[in-house]
Formats: sequence, structure tokens, C-alpha cells
Amino acid sequence: MFDDAVRRLEDVVVDLQPGQRLPAERELAAELGVSRLTVREVLKALAARGLLELSQGRRALVCDPSSAVLSHFFAVSVRRDPRGMLELHEIRRSLEVLSATAAARSATRSGVGLVERALGQMALAAEELDDARAAGLETSSLLQTYITADVSFHATLAVASGNRLLSLLLESLSESLEETFAESSRGHFDRGGSAGEVVETHRAVVEAARRRNPRAAADAMTRHLDEAAHDLRAAFRPSDPAGESR
Repeated sequence: MFDDAVRRLEDVVVDLQPGQRLPAERELAAELGVSRLTVREVLKALAARGLLELSQGRRALVCDPSSAVLSHFFAVSVRRDPRGMLELHEIRRSLEVLSATAAARSATRSGVGLVERALGQMALAAEELDDARAAGLETSSLLQTYITADVSFHATLAVASGNRLLSLLLESLSESLEETFAESSRGHFDRGGSAGEVVETHRAVVEAARRRNPRAAADAMTRHLDEAAHDLRAAFRPSDPAGESR
């Protein structure tokens, strides 16, 4: 009965617009043919899926689709087992190539402009990071700024693609990608690379999108991800669990 009530109320929720409120618990109980206690549990289940926002003394509020549930799952998986970073990278490969291809095919002039600005922020962060590394200075905060800019670039590219669900999927990976990017950056630096070199692989994607060349965008993103995979593997010592997957 509970599962049936969840399915029936979910059908009601998806027919409503974000920002609308559900009827009162008493009305929902009558409509679903269950107790008010069951209704409360059903509402909690749908809130856990990111479909509703619950607050004391107010009717449940319908939410925009959220990546929070998936984001938490991926973040925990990556923290629990370092091999998850390499598995995540394989998932990311398919999504990112699709994102680059779609952006080159469909992005508006303003969309490309947003991606260019995101690239500019990443380039600035990379320059400051490389300068600090060359001077032997503390770089932890600069590295975090650079990683955040990198994640933002990929999120912006997904938005520019015009594919809302693709953007939502990549948004759900953002927390996990921050940890993955930190490791791949470490591997890249261990291999003697610079942050500026990584920026250039991103720039090739942007140039292809500006020229509206989907194949070139896909190829550029693939090259970038191939390098990122090498960097990520280099970050793990052979004795680490993730090193066993090389």
C-alpha cells in the first residue's frame, strides 16, 4: 500500500509546476485512501528523491529537478573506493563528449560566450597556480580555485549544449569531479605538466564550438579526457587500490 501511495502521489507531483504546493495532508490521505501518518511518510520519500521540499506547518512544495540525490551517491562512492574515480571517468567520457558535440551543434552566440568566459576564469586561475608553483609558494588555495573553475567550465559547456537532462547529470557529478580533478591535477604535475597546458586542451573544445564543428569538438574533448585519464592513473601509486586497475 505504501509503494502504491508513493507512485500515485509522484504522478500528482510530476503534473504540477515547481513552486506549487500540494493539498493538505488531510486531503491527500482521503485521495490516496491511506492514513495521514502514511501520507507523511510518502511525502518524506518523495522529498528524499528531490521532488518536494518539506517545512514544518506548511504544505509540501514541488521542487525543480535536483541533482542532489545523485550527487551524494557519486560523492560517497568515490570517497569509499579510489577506483571509483576511474570508473567515474569512464562515465564522464561519454557525457562530456556528448556535451561538447551538442554545444558545437546547438549553442547560441551567448552560450558560446558563457563558455569562453568560463575558460577565461580557468585560464586566470591556472596562470596564478603555475606562477605560485614555479616560485615554490603554498598553492592549496590556488589549486582549489583552479579546480573549481575547471568544474565550472564543464558545467557551463553542458548548459550551452541546450540538453537540460545532460546538464543535470553533469551537475550531479560536480562534487565527485572536484575530488577527481584534484587527483588528476596531482598526477599531471607529477608528470611534469602545468595547469596552463590543461587549459589549452579546453581551449580546443571552445574553438571547435565557436566554429560550430561538432566532430572537432568531440575529438578535442576526447583528447582532453585521454590526457586526464593518464593524469589520474599517474596520481595513484602501484600499491594504491586504484593503481591495480591500470
